[in-house]
Amino acid sequence: MNIGIIVHSQTGHTLLVGEKLRDELRMDGHKVTLIRMQNIDNAESKADPKHVELDFMPEVAGYDALIFGAWVQAFNLCPGFSQYMKQVPEIKAKHVSCFLTQQFRYKWMGGSFALSKMKKLIKEKGGQVDAAGVINWSNKKREQQIEELVSRFKKQFDA
Repeated sequence: MNIGIIVHSQTGHTLLVGEKLRDELRMDGHKVTLIRMQNIDNAESKADPKHVELDFMPEVAGYDALIFGAWVQAFNLCPGFSQYMKQVPEIKAKHVSCFLTQQFRYKWMGGSFALSKMKKLIKEKGGQVDAAGVINWSNKKREQQIEELVSRFKKQFDA
């Protein structure tokens, strides 16, 4: 299966989870492309964090499955990913999954809300989310959360 993993990652935490997904899915024989987007630092975005410019707008066409990753900012979905999803054409992939990373220990501290917003944006573009999750970066069970997320996401390709 041809899988695209598109992550919006500033600090590298979201990218790290994307890399683990990529590596595990490749070991299962899938063709996997990992693409990272980042915010471009400029005066406008520093004055208003919601006024974000991205360095890259990855295509979603041509994949059998898509995995989106982003981060929680101020108890909400990061503005860069929201902006990206507004510009993406219709999602036609058979399988779509998404995940978030957040600094706080518990997903109820913004992660749950941000994840529901992420799923809504994906659905508005025609995607149906098969699997989703939140990684709490400061939680002492972070590595276990990542392993469980990778395992859950891999199951949808075990057909």
